[in-house]
Amino acid sequence: MRLLIRCHKLGLCEAPHITEAWTSGASEGLLEKFRRVLTQARENAITDGDTATEKYVKALYAKFASTIGESTYNREIRRPDWMHIIRSQAFANLWYKAHRAHKAGLTIVRLRGTDELHVTGETDWRSVFTEGRLTTQLKLKDQYALPQSRKRSA
Repeated sequence: MRLLIRCHKLGLCEAPHITEAWTSGASEGLLEKFRRVLTQARENAITDGDTATEKYVKALYAKFASTIGESTYNREIRRPDWMHIIRSQAFANLWYKAHRAHKAGLTIVRLRGTDELHVTGETDWRSVFTEGRLTTQLKLKDQYALPQSRKRSA
């Protein structure tokens, strides 16, 4: 619901109308607290130059997100609803960044996974996004030239 409300505020869809609800916000609230703690730990590690803690937090999150749903490695806690909440939020964050880039005049070339945004255009992406390693920032992973389109001869 929060994602639909966010899309509505961006003018991307109508306001959601709930006719019947069979969900609980408790799971999402727990995951939000977990996200905040991990984000703060990662930001502190980056600020302090503590690469071991930064890598540990990143690995902890990756392991949690990959095993919380359907996993042969995790038989104790199986919460596919948590996995869907985490993944849908990650996809929504990426699509929000793509929307922001598009509004700034950049052309979206490709969206991949939950964290890859490929853009091109006259506008420098650094004027749209802050470059860095924090969760609210973007970092340049690669630069490449797009193939030139061939003109068809008549």
